[in-house]
This record gives sequence, structure tokens and C-alpha cells, in this order.
Amino acid sequence: MTERQIELDSLDTALLVFGSCDENIRLLEQEFGVTAVCRGSEIKLTGEEEGVEGAARAVDAMLTLIANKTPLEEQTVRYCISLARSGEDGKISELTGDFIAITTKGRPVRPKTLGQKRYLEAIGKNSITFGVGPAGTGKTY
Repeated sequence: MTERQIELDSLDTALLVFGSCDENIRLLEQEFGVTAVCRGSEIKLTGEEEGVEGAARAVDAMLTLIANKTPLEEQTVRYCISLARSGEDGKISELTGDFIAITTKGRPVRPKTLGQKRYLEAIGKNSITFGVGPAGTGKTY
């Protein structure tokens, strides 16, 4: 059994990481087979070494998104988990840099995946860009 502690900035950050009714942390626990406990502004992860390290990388990715004012929704948390599993969690900062537009409610529209980010780069570099793919992959934006 391995144990790792992650210090957070504040209780508000801990609330964002854990999510509504602890849904974000439950996802981490299920996906990595770890146990997460919050004590104040500190998260303690316990489990097998590989699971704890993966969960810690996913939490770090979530903290990067929080620091850049990106809301943590279930889809975003699942994406952080998949990037942490594949070892690409360091690339999460690429998603936080630029935004496409501001909605009428004042929220920025940003790419949610690295694939969407590459798609936007292709649109910016080329006169004509064809976007093909299954429904729900972000082609409209």
C-alpha cells in the first residue's frame, strides 16, 4: 500500500476537486482503485503504487484546469483521468491557453480535448479545413 498527500491552495479548491456530492473523487477512486480522503485542504490518496500515482497525476491535471478557470465537469474529469492513464497529463495545460470566443454569458469557449485543439490550429493555419467525425466531438465550435 502506498500513500500520497496532495496539498491544495484552499478549501474552495478542495470542494472543486471533489465535486458535487464527491462525484469527481468517486470517479478517481473507481478508475484507479484508490481511496481518497480530504482533511482540510489536503487530499490523501491510498492504494497500490500505480493507482496512487495515476490518481495524483489526474488531480494535478484537475488543479491546472481549476487554476485557469476551466469548470470541472464529469467529461473534463474523465478526460483528465484518461490523460493521466496514458501519461499525457502534462499536455492538459495546452487546453487552458487560448479561447475561441466569449459566450453571451461571458464564459470563454475553449477546446476540451487535445484533438479539438489540433482542429482549431488547423482551422487557423489553413484556408479550408474539413472536419469529419462522430457526433459530439466538437466540430461545431
